[in-house]
Amino acid sequence: MKSILFVIPWTWGLVGNADYDFADAPERAPENVVSLATYLKSQGARVAIADLTRELALCRGNVEECLSHLGEQCRLFNPDVIGLSFFTARFEYAARIVGYLHSLYAGAECRPMIIAGGVHPTLLPKVTYEYINFDALMVGEGEISLMQLLDGRPLHEIKGVFLPGQDKPEQADVLDDLDRLPFPDWNLVDKDFYSQPSHQISATQLHSVMPVTFGRGCRYRCNFCAHNSFLSARCHSPQYFVEMLDNVARSCGVSTFIVQDSSVGSFKQQWAEVCRLLIDSGANYRWWANLRVNQADEEFLALMKKAGCIKLFFGFESGSSRILERMNKKITVEQCINVADMCHRLGIPFYSSYIINYFGETEDDLQATEELIMRTRPDSLAINRFSPIPGSVDYDSNEAAISPLLTDIHRWSILGMLAAPLLFGNMPAERFEYWNKRLKQLKYTINSHEGNKG
Repeated sequence: MKSILFVIPWTWGLVGNADYDFADAPERAPENVVSLATYLKSQGARVAIADLTRELALCRGNVEECLSHLGEQCRLFNPDVIGLSFFTARFEYAARIVGYLHSLYAGAECRPMIIAGGVHPTLLPKVTYEYINFDALMVGEGEISLMQLLDGRPLHEIKGVFLPGQDKPEQADVLDDLDRLPFPDWNLVDKDFYSQPSHQISATQLHSVMPVTFGRGCRYRCNFCAHNSFLSARCHSPQYFVEMLDNVARSCGVSTFIVQDSSVGSFKQQWAEVCRLLIDSGANYRWWANLRVNQADEEFLALMKKAGCIKLFFGFESGSSRILERMNKKITVEQCINVADMCHRLGIPFYSSYIINYFGETEDDLQATEELIMRTRPDSLAINRFSPIPGSVDYDSNEAAISPLLTDIHRWSILGMLAAPLLFGNMPAERFEYWNKRLKQLKYTINSHEGNKG
């Protein structure tokens, strides 16, 4: 069976940053790559991970030094396949890494096959090939297709492989039963780097935390989101998940977790059983989870708090009913107010997130957003500038307006970081900047006082 070295590209905030502080700018541990590598290892493959996020942090932002460490790992591990997984925000860094790998193996009698998977190659395979010389792309979830590749099956026979010159990608087969996955082997990366105390959960308190995933996919299709564009919705069994928490707690020395699902309410019955199992076990774990406001009720929230929930994330998105409808969010302003009131009554801290610069947004809509923030009194707040991301309905519907901006790979990365310099709202640029600064200041004020409410 062939061997594979997974390469995780670094993030932009580390480049040239000699004073990087994990506590204030934490990177979430790469559970998706670790989980995939663990599965392949359990099937008999020889696997390793080159985590260039962690490596660049240790190299104090020196990219050349970081790449030299990658080269040394390639020489020592001698992989048959090198696989990169990346989002659009890391597109240009993936290109830099692949260019280095081609130079590393230039003139070699044989070199590893260099492939890519993850969100960006899955959603934009043709664009990926325009900028990066990969041997193949893996479209969709990788467990089955990568196992077949490492087992020696020809590329053109593997469902989910997209080769240069092909016309249309085909999604890979998926594991219907997620409980077939082994618990993630966090020894494949520097788990101590990721579990060091940080502000991942709170702007004012430090937590040692690791990520876990209960279910994949989403049952909704918000126009601005790409989360369910290639993931079918399914989850682990509650018993498996609680055992996985025990395993991660023991192996990483943590008792606090971030549940990475888009919304645990998408599997409400199963998540309620998880909570009951945690309560009965007396495990005393603490966790943060995402939840849609239309999936919340007081009984469910009370159960989650009793089971260790220390914070909830809600995408309120806008204080304007008109904008929420345009987003296809399937929630109402009244539901946002109700869930905030329930959280305050139950003593559950919550983080509310908003999107500004959405299509047709007016100053009245932004004022309504400010009013909803003040009415709901979140414990922490996010204000996100809208950029249509690949895989979303908004991107697909407005590609003609977006594509003139995307003239090089750096601008693709800027789009992926939600920083595209385009205005989609219905107001002059100076008025948007006024509201942008005003709401960002409100965010700073709220976050700097998190945990200090009277």
